[in-house]
Amino acid sequence: MINSNHPNMTPNRIIPLLLLFLFGLNSCVITDNIRTLQVEVMKPGVFDIPKDLSVAVINRNLFRSDTCTFYYSTGYYRLWDTTKDTTVKYHANYNMVKDTSIKYADLSDTCVNELVNYFEEENYFRKVINYGDSLNFLLNAPGSIATRDELFEKTKADVCIFLDYFHLNTTFNGYFPNPYVTKANLIWTVAFKTDSLVYSYNLADTLFYDLEQVLAYSKYKDKILGQLINNSSKYLGRSFGTKVIPSWMPVERIYYKSRNTEMIKAEKYALNQDWLKAAEIWNRETKNKNDKIKAKACYNMALACEMEGKPDAAIDWLVKSYSSLGKNNEEHKANCQRYVTVLALRKKEIERLEKQVKNQE
Repeated sequence: MINSNHPNMTPNRIIPLLLLFLFGLNSCVITDNIRTLQVEVMKPGVFDIPKDLSVAVINRNLFRSDTCTFYYSTGYYRLWDTTKDTTVKYHANYNMVKDTSIKYADLSDTCVNELVNYFEEENYFRKVINYGDSLNFLLNAPGSIATRDELFEKTKADVCIFLDYFHLNTTFNGYFPNPYVTKANLIWTVAFKTDSLVYSYNLADTLFYDLEQVLAYSKYKDKILGQLINNSSKYLGRSFGTKVIPSWMPVERIYYKSRNTEMIKAEKYALNQDWLKAAEIWNRETKNKNDKIKAKACYNMALACEMEGKPDAAIDWLVKSYSSLGKNNEEHKANCQRYVTVLALRKKEIERLEKQVKNQE
């Protein structure tokens, strides 16, 4: 506490010290105004597949995972205090449990069916045919198609997509916030009628089921796991679908809030995805005499430019935001640098998207 009666602390000296303190505090709090915003961006497909083609989807299952019995591990943690000290030790016990009601053949079929459903919903291809496992007699070793001409003649397709491997490693632990965890491993193969090569895509994912999701299936009682696993198979089919064709994906971006009246207006427009109106205000505020508001507005302008598909302009605004503040704002500068990295990757994605869209015309 400051004692104003102290002989060395006259009012004339207190005021400059307080101003210095407030200025130093003020210069460090810009990053306290960071908020996150979820937006959707279009991601390119892994494969440059033109739109107006016919596609055949086949559950090839080369590694015969449908002959495997479904097992899951169930475990818990014991904890106790040692007798010599107060250290708490943990010990895990896990048991493998067989569930014959869950069939890998059914799960892989569900996955393939959901991939086909996704393609049909997106209306991307001219025609999508689900052959299931009915053409496996035409197929040979992993990563190859021995009867290529016969296959494409039989399917009348331009592209064949195969599910070659499907396996789930599931754990149940009732002591965890996410009691069910599944590690999924899938191998997809894509073959083009006009390309002598075939392309393999390994899809690895970890799926968490929280208590809310588990309770949603509580009406199935002892079949809760089966319902969750079936739902996971659907998710994995759709997940690969988003890799095959361009698709809208949710991503998180950060932006800066401010108590400035104009900045508040711009934020409302941004939250409603009206980026042009938000940018009109932010652009004006980039000339603000207050360096903090200027830096925030420049950063937010970068976000608006990205949403309008202009990554180069966004990077230019980040450079201005980076240089708008003094030395005591390293965290803000780190935010700018991270966003530049994101935009550099986004720029490459947009270049691929432009090629894929051009192939569709």
